[in-house]
Amino acid sequence: MNTHRTRGTTRQWTSPGPSSPHNASVTSGFEELLDNNRLAAERFSESGLAVSPSRKLAVVTCMDSRMDVFRILGLGNGEAHILRNAGGVVTDDMIRSLCLSQRELGTTQILLMHHTDCGLQKVSERDFMARIEHEVGIKPWWALEAFSDPFDDVRQSIQRLYMTPFLIHKERIRGFVYDVDTSRLHEVQLSHN
Repeated sequence: MNTHRTRGTTRQWTSPGPSSPHNASVTSGFEELLDNNRLAAERFSESGLAVSPSRKLAVVTCMDSRMDVFRILGLGNGEAHILRNAGGVVTDDMIRSLCLSQRELGTTQILLMHHTDCGLQKVSERDFMARIEHEVGIKPWWALEAFSDPFDDVRQSIQRLYMTPFLIHKERIRGFVYDVDTSRLHEVQLSHN
């Protein structure tokens, strides 16, 4: 039993021990993944790839499990940096990664890729933050970045990239929305027209 103190109240919680059913199912899931890795390692033939992406490309996209970025864009290992978070939003941490990608690892182009039916379109940021604050006793210091229209959010992300002083290559930035039902990319223009 562990204790967590927030705003004058004490909450108790139990972490799953080694023999809990929850831990057993997680362990078996991990074992399957480790078996998959052993098989993949036996067939591995791409050692020696350069750390810098050969296409000088960084892709900023969502963590959505339906999106196989390498398949969608026809990329191979070693060709691009793939940067993912909830919604594919250009946050401070995404800019940190892009800064390193450009300044140390030679990328010169950025492809933004949001998608249809995104989880961030289905959540109220205000309600989400209030629930977390009620549950843990502290309001998150980060923004959820929920949005209603992925096309508008790509436009905002492009503008954030143009406005940051930390990127040195801004001349080759393009934004797209991936349709999860057709696997098609739709380019986003900065103008609403």
